[in-house]
Amino acid sequence: MLRRSSLSSDAADSRSRRTKVFVLSALLGALLFILIYGPYVLDPFYDDWIFMSRERDIVQHYVGFCLYRSSPWQFPIGLVTTASYPHDMSVVYTDAIPLLAFLGKLMDPVLPTVFQYLGIYGMISMALTGGMGGLIVYEHTGNRAAAVVSSAFYSLSWTLLYRMFYHTSLTSHWLILLAFYIWIRKDLRDGMKKAIPLYICFSAAAMLIHPYIWAMCAGITAMSLIEELVEKKDIKKFFACGTAYCFTGAFSLYVFGALTSVKGASLGAGSYEANLNTFFNSMDLGLVPGLPVALLQYEGFGYLGAGILLLILASVILAAVQRSRPGLTLRRRMYIITALCFLAFCIIPEISWCKTVLLDLDLGKLFGTIVGIFRSNGRFIWPVGYMLMTAVIVFICRHVKGRALLPVLAVCLAIQVADMMPFLMEKHDVFARSDYEFTGILDDLQPVNDVIDRYDHIVLDIKDGEIDQDISYYAYRNGLTTNDFYYARPIENQVQNTLESLRNDMANGKYDDTLLYVLGKDTKPKYKDFDLHFYEIKGRYLASHVPIEGLTETE
Repeated sequence: MLRRSSLSSDAADSRSRRTKVFVLSALLGALLFILIYGPYVLDPFYDDWIFMSRERDIVQHYVGFCLYRSSPWQFPIGLVTTASYPHDMSVVYTDAIPLLAFLGKLMDPVLPTVFQYLGIYGMISMALTGGMGGLIVYEHTGNRAAAVVSSAFYSLSWTLLYRMFYHTSLTSHWLILLAFYIWIRKDLRDGMKKAIPLYICFSAAAMLIHPYIWAMCAGITAMSLIEELVEKKDIKKFFACGTAYCFTGAFSLYVFGALTSVKGASLGAGSYEANLNTFFNSMDLGLVPGLPVALLQYEGFGYLGAGILLLILASVILAAVQRSRPGLTLRRRMYIITALCFLAFCIIPEISWCKTVLLDLDLGKLFGTIVGIFRSNGRFIWPVGYMLMTAVIVFICRHVKGRALLPVLAVCLAIQVADMMPFLMEKHDVFARSDYEFTGILDDLQPVNDVIDRYDHIVLDIKDGEIDQDISYYAYRNGLTTNDFYYARPIENQVQNTLESLRNDMANGKYDDTLLYVLGKDTKPKYKDFDLHFYEIKGRYLASHVPIEGLTETE
């Protein structure tokens, strides 16, 4: 009885210590977020900063959520009908963090027109990444103070901050670290009754945040299951857990319409991989000078930062001085294999050093198609970066004894921050403001606003640049649908077919007075022979079958 009580007390103490490490690390991450980005992005009812941030992608993500909000409910539950009407598309391909978009849609009846969650999720990602990083360091070292200090390296990860408010769903690095933590904590997945529900929930959450994150977690999960299979020879559990993870991911995509709303999506491998210099290439974002890359390899940005690079150098020197030779346990072998697999995947098919392509691999049709599903395969460098970061931090914690450890970590952290300072100050200047007032190209057109209720649909036909996201937002705020939107998987053919059909109708004398056209300079000539009234506004042309009083017509 005393032994059982003692074990129970030890387990409670262990949970308490882990909880403290996680909470303190997460709070530190949240504090760092506010210091960098300010508090205003956390206001769910303030969205002007999204449009004024000069980041095209975050506008797409926010407007994608807005148009999903205004779409009628149907099955699959993730379909957007108002963004590329009459064609349905999955909210997954708007990169609007589908899980949060779905929750926002559920709350739509009680939410105001202006509602954004991207700022809050950015802070959550930074906090949870720090929390998970601190937990992982604590599991390896048992040093709570060192774990909390080290957690700042994770919260301030270059690969995370590079994506913040550029591709916010891809800041979900806490899920990558959670996959590693589940691997480390065997007790969390001890027995199928615990493991299968864990993998189901984990898979669904990862997939409905971003498929790339899900795929990275899948690789880590697969390696942990292989390790357990080697150790315990439990093939039944191996297949059950692997199937649960994969099936849940696929089912989540199906329920949200991602498997049914894209036909003939453009795929292809190449150009977006990581460069071999990625771990020490700042791409001129930090104080450390950057190195050139080939092609479009910004997607493979994996810079570790000056502080982590210094820790790597210190680890090499310490290992040489102390003649440290860690044994190759099964776990360490699996870590090495995992890192090599991710590294190999993220640098193909055009393996390059700086601007020189060293080897251009012919992947073959089958493997090329598999790789092409993840065209930005350079992103798969992120798990490797976190493995390197964790390895050197843990090595330093184990080999720097006594009171010297925390000062060593603090100095390296200060160097890490100093290297990042130009980047951080730039982001602070952009986002830590509350004085933004965004105005779209139609917002100030009072004659249009006066008659907007007579329109049901805005037809975009703009080919001289990008799709005007602010027009889509204007449509959302006025209860209209649009025909074109920028998705992660384009549906250009369907959009062009719809435009051609509308032009054919007008050529046959069939006009729909509920359509308001927004045309570009190079597409306007396609409509010049139709019975439409044209109005030039800010480099675009409005066209309507019914004249708009108060606007001056143009030829």
